[in-house]
Amino acid sequence: MIFDIRRNQGFSLLEVLIALFLMSVALLGTAGMQVYALKVTQGGQFRAQAVVLGADLMERLEANNAGAVAGSYVATLPTSTTAPDCTTSSCAPSQMAIYDLDQSQQNLARQLPAATATITMTGAGPFVYTLTVSWQERSFKSRSSTTSSQSATESFSYTVSRTVYNRAAVI
Repeated sequence: MIFDIRRNQGFSLLEVLIALFLMSVALLGTAGMQVYALKVTQGGQFRAQAVVLGADLMERLEANNAGAVAGSYVATLPTSTTAPDCTTSSCAPSQMAIYDLDQSQQNLARQLPAATATITMTGAGPFVYTLTVSWQERSFKSRSSTTSSQSATESFSYTVSRTVYNRAAVI
């Protein structure tokens, strides 16, 4: 068998180019999956933060039983109410509620994008407080489904309820 060098010239270069093309396609696919994984991870962090912030506000509400029974925590955040400084001096229950709402509003603004919260109260004793935390996230859309270059957003919300009993009436 005679090996003809002239017929095989450039064959190795063609193999290398095909291998490079296949590797670049695979790496681009991997990079796309990494971007998607980061987006999903960030969404999970936002959901976890919403749970923590909701639990924090509900604990504050429970700690200020007199303010909660009076309905001082019913609000929609963000609000423009000026909060007193209850860390250095004692506050009335209604002032403590304003302070707690202000602290929750600041935490929401720092930790969730475009966050709002609505706190409602129902019942005549025991009272049921319902907190709904809402925020916006950039949505992950494939290029074929989006015709504009603007990034779309999705709305998410977390709702938690707490029953508050009037501890002053129970002796």
